[in-house]
Parts: sequence; C-alpha cells; structure tokens
Amino acid sequence: MKIVNEETKNEIVKKVLEELKNRKLLNNPKSSIASTKKMLYGYKVLPEAINLIEEEIKRLEVELKDIPKPTAKSNSLVLNEKGNTYVYGDETLETRISELKQVVVKAKSQIRIVDSALEKIQDDEYYDIIPLHYFDDNTFEKIAEICDWATGTVSKHHKRLLNVLKIYLFPDTFMDEL
Repeated sequence: MKIVNEETKNEIVKKVLEELKNRKLLNNPKSSIASTKKMLYGYKVLPEAINLIEEEIKRLEVELKDIPKPTAKSNSLVLNEKGNTYVYGDETLETRISELKQVVVKAKSQIRIVDSALEKIQDDEYYDIIPLHYFDDNTFEKIAEICDWATGTVSKHHKRLLNVLKIYLFPDTFMDEL
C-alpha cells in the first residue's frame, strides 16, 4: 500500500476539479450571470419588499415598548399579537429588529448599485432589452417585435449587456470565476 502525502492529494483534487469544470460537469453554484439575472428580476419588487420590512420593524418596535423588561435572563422571547404567539427562540426582539434593519440597508445599497450599473449602460443602442425583459417580463421574441430587431440580435445583445452588468453588480463573484 502506497501512502500519498498531503501535497500530492491536494494536487490530485485540484486536477480532478479542473477537469470536471472543463467538461462542465461541475456547476458553479453562484455564478455572476445567474446572480445578475436574479437581481434584475427582483429589482422591480425590491422597494416594495423594503417597505414591508420597514413596516414590520415599526410594529416590532411598538411591541418592544409594550413588553415588560424581564428581571431574569431568558432563553426565549414570546410575543402575543391578537391571540397569535410568536417565539423567537434564543433571539431577543432587539436582535430581530437590528437584523431587519440590516436587511433594509443592504437592499437599499443593492438598489443603488443596480441603478448605477444601469446608468453605465443606458446609452447602449440595445439597452432597452434589459428593462423590457426583466422589468416588463417580455420574451426575446416580443422584444424583437417591439424594437423591430431579429430575435437573434436580442439574444446576442442581452448576453453582452448581462456580461457588462455582472461586473458592476457582482465584481467579487466575477473575479472568482476567472
């Protein structure tokens, strides 16, 4: 039985992973293109989601004022709201409010980044493909009809514009893919 040292094992694993990637048998679970598409699809409803979270923060802050401060430390917090019971486990209400506020800040930041990225490409002749597809839910065929372009033209420039946007929106993921 031959014993393989750690360095040799790591080199073998590296080569196997590289070969799997080359054969496209190993998918990148979070590609910058997939993330860009998800961000663009969600962009239109993100402000509404932020509003819902901000409303929940306000409700929780009101609840927090009405809850007597415990004299002994407890592992769980139970809230009663119109007969419903909400248990937050080990989490305190203050922690929950703080986490929701962080989500809002991150979402608002992402909206600003998307706005800036869209501004960078808005002068592109084929820019309309992005809002027509992602914000208005049009197919490539419908976009081609609206803009009087060939469907292949729409597809080609959609991919090109996504490749530009992914760099602006997810530079860290893009760099990891290189």
